[in-house]
Amino acid sequence: MITVKRLSKETWDALTPMFRDTSYRQLSGYADAAARRVGATSELNGLYEDQTLVGLADVRVKTVPLTPFGIGYLSHAPVTRNDSSFSPEKFGRCVEALRREYVERRRLVLRVVPALVGGQFQELQIAMLEASGFRPCTRQRPRGTFILDLARPLSAIRKDADLHWRRNLAKAEKADIRITRSFEPDDFDQFEPIFLELTKQKDFKTNQDVLFFKNIQPEIPADQKLVLHLAWHGQELVAGHLGSFVGDTAIYLLGAANSKGRDLRASYLLHWTVIEYAQRTGNSYYDLGGIDQQRNPGVFRFKQGLNGRAVTDVGPYECSPGSLQSGVLHFLEAARNRLLS
Repeated sequence: MITVKRLSKETWDALTPMFRDTSYRQLSGYADAAARRVGATSELNGLYEDQTLVGLADVRVKTVPLTPFGIGYLSHAPVTRNDSSFSPEKFGRCVEALRREYVERRRLVLRVVPALVGGQFQELQIAMLEASGFRPCTRQRPRGTFILDLARPLSAIRKDADLHWRRNLAKAEKADIRITRSFEPDDFDQFEPIFLELTKQKDFKTNQDVLFFKNIQPEIPADQKLVLHLAWHGQELVAGHLGSFVGDTAIYLLGAANSKGRDLRASYLLHWTVIEYAQRTGNSYYDLGGIDQQRNPGVFRFKQGLNGRAVTDVGPYECSPGSLQSGVLHFLEAARNRLLS
């Protein structure tokens, strides 16, 4: 039987590189900041079978004050893959151990979005979740994205992109754009004005913005830090790309270009540089980040142009200790969402 054991930040940071399906969401610095942002706490759990570590799972726990009600949330966890294979049995045993701990013992609603893993094992993940009593949580819309397989040669990836994307990349390559790479929090300050300008132009907000990621960067171990690629034309910064490259999947977190950067097609060269870097780093996939064809058709077309696979996250799936707990939490969530809308 798999047991759940709370880990220190130091132990957790040493263990996360062991798993190919880990992502920035499982980095302790991110987990803590993401939990605090919603009034929750991050619990870093090792999953052990006969003293052998078989998985990791950060669980964000949020309780309703002065009540016994609460929820535990797993974002792209548990992680269980030590290599390129996927064991549905091991994944299922880890899910069952977490259900026993959080649903049975602590009487919390447990909500799970499993690791994406390039969208390769979703039917198996769903089968294991349902076998442990989890059911789809229809109140939350799953994230869609495009996944680019990086195992192919760069020439094949470029050839498979649509004609418009290739032409814009070629234009950027001729525009005397210089790309730099940085891990330093101070360089996030250079990128932030461009990103804020974009959010103002497109009238959108994001809770996890440049400042959010800048603040967690010092808490991330050196070999797992976020990577900032910046595009320069002469001495002017014209575009930026913030990404994560841990585990088997490179992930596009934030990106923006100013008017000159858009004219120069700098974002095309940035993404191509990121693809090259992800291959060298050993990533198997490139997750191009969330997509919304209706609300942001331009970004959707840009990401679609690389001709990756359209993939949607599994879940969230949910398991509750009883209908009362589930009903109360769903009511409170709906009320909160109405207030924020």
